[in-house]
Amino acid sequence: MCGITGYWVRRGDPTPWLADLGASVDSLAQRGPDDQGVWVRPGARVGLGHTRLSILDLSPLGHQPMRSPDGALTMVFNGEIYNFAAVRSELEALGHRFRSSGDSEVVLAAWQQWGIAAAERFVGMFAIAIWNERERRLVLLRDRMGVKPLYYAFDGRTFWFGSELKALRAFSRWAPEVDRDALGEYLQFGYISAPRSIYRGVSKLMPGHWLELGEVGEPVARRWWAPPAGEAPLDMPEEELERRLEAILVDAFRHRMVADVPVGVFLSGGIDSSIVAALLQRYGAGDVRTFTIGFEDARFDESRHAKRVAQYLGTRHCERIVTAGDMKDVLGHWADLFDEPFGDTSGIPTYLVSKMAREHVKVALSADGGDELFCGYAHYGVVLERQRALARWPAAARRALAMPLSILERTRLQAAADRLPLPVGTRHAARRAILERLAKLSVMLPRVDAPTVYDLAMSFWTPWDIAALLGGEVAPRERVEGPGGVAEQMVHCDLRHYLPDDILAKVDRTTMAAGLEGREPMLDHRLVEFALRLPLSMRRGALGTKHLLRKVLYKHVPRELIERPKQGFAIPLASWLRGELAPLIDEYLAPRRIRDGGLLDPQAVARAVANFREGGPGNDRLDVQKVWLLLAFEMWRDRWDTGYQRRTDEGAIHARAVHHQ
Repeated sequence: MCGITGYWVRRGDPTPWLADLGASVDSLAQRGPDDQGVWVRPGARVGLGHTRLSILDLSPLGHQPMRSPDGALTMVFNGEIYNFAAVRSELEALGHRFRSSGDSEVVLAAWQQWGIAAAERFVGMFAIAIWNERERRLVLLRDRMGVKPLYYAFDGRTFWFGSELKALRAFSRWAPEVDRDALGEYLQFGYISAPRSIYRGVSKLMPGHWLELGEVGEPVARRWWAPPAGEAPLDMPEEELERRLEAILVDAFRHRMVADVPVGVFLSGGIDSSIVAALLQRYGAGDVRTFTIGFEDARFDESRHAKRVAQYLGTRHCERIVTAGDMKDVLGHWADLFDEPFGDTSGIPTYLVSKMAREHVKVALSADGGDELFCGYAHYGVVLERQRALARWPAAARRALAMPLSILERTRLQAAADRLPLPVGTRHAARRAILERLAKLSVMLPRVDAPTVYDLAMSFWTPWDIAALLGGEVAPRERVEGPGGVAEQMVHCDLRHYLPDDILAKVDRTTMAAGLEGREPMLDHRLVEFALRLPLSMRRGALGTKHLLRKVLYKHVPRELIERPKQGFAIPLASWLRGELAPLIDEYLAPRRIRDGGLLDPQAVARAVANFREGGPGNDRLDVQKVWLLLAFEMWRDRWDTGYQRRTDEGAIHARAVHHQ
């Protein structure tokens, strides 16, 4: 696993960017502590940088940047290609010869042989940059599910890219400016979805996309893979579906055991992590290490469940109990872990379990993706339950009820609330109340705006709250349109937004910061393509959530060790913010500090803090999350000192449209 960075000066003086390339590489040192390298084209107009965490081919032959034998291509590569041996054999049959034993040289030769079609052969996770000297063209490529990150920016003269935003910030002439729309998205959901980033003019390459930039024109991003949508469900007996699912799982897990260093598993004792540990113990290396984080507060502690599963499987198990003091320590460098505002507090235990695992292994498998692929989240259950209730209604009744609820469209809802005979000061609350009631009804309708319902269900701050915080409306994020019922559309919303930009971003940053490679076997694209073609009854059926996945698991782990309400990787945030961490709120959310920042409304922030503190120990979860999101943002701003003052230094990156095809 690695970090990559680089630049291309198409016009102008390349000297400043050359001088900063080393600093950009150094900023990613935590992603690759084992080796560093840079390559600069004669004339310094192109520079590539790389940091390496050695997992495959521990010899110097895996050093990057890597050049093709004819010198035409130069590459930096972050990730792992698990089937590289098979791809290598195919290339050798075509006449290619290899010096190293790892996957990087295979990636470069595959691109030289097949171009973008090479990506379709790869089973793995990757972010790749390739400079083509003959064509004077730079290409970026990101894996199907977005496991590995890749940011980029272009000002018409110079193009920059990097695994994290700090790699771009290391270029001293870059003057970042906070994107107000992206800030609004962060406050609403707790993360920022690709292609946006927190900075204006800086984008994330979207999962399953590639980008190329030549001597003229703008960078163009194109999709090379997408999750299947609208295909007919697999029509075969349940026993056959179960057999196929287990075969795909075993193959996916075996691929991710390919390493020249020890491998472990993050174990919560839930369905997904237990099936990863169970199948690896049975079909993998045999001596599996498992790692768990627990809490002193029993309401949030799953460590005892994980320990029971580990004892049954016979893994070598390690656990650690997290305290408020641990959280305070992590928050001290939260903005270094996440150099873009990030509000998922499960990043704290994920970082701590990664640090613990790194004391024993260099690679750890997590089970992210199971909830998205097998409808494990609570909102899927609500949708399916109401859809079943809807099916018992006469068609005429459904049509009659659907018509007035077309008001769910956001702009029409706002206009309707504004016409209510209410004082101006209460219209905001009226809008929110109407929207929430309509959202609850909407999932029962045959014609429903699923992306809108999804965004409402996943919001912490509503769009109207955010308008009050930021002094006006912000542009919403990209919508996910797709065929199928509401539940299917919500699955695709999760795969498009929540999974890559919250869950996978969290695992990537925390594992990399610990010097650990995180692998995601549940996101093998073959498993994704199979799961998305399962009938809904196989994802939520007689056994409950993840019906077919449970059938496979119960062959290896007794049902009584797994059966319990879904808990997730939650932390006792409310009690900590009222106790040991309360001074952080006083410091970072002080009215004067908010006023000096210039973006957030001090009165709106003060109301959020008051609601949180006056609510008592059992107050609404949203009040807690709102304060936490504000706190995390202000800690980020304090660390990176972006401020809210627009800089106009010569050479600064300015917003420029990037075309997506």
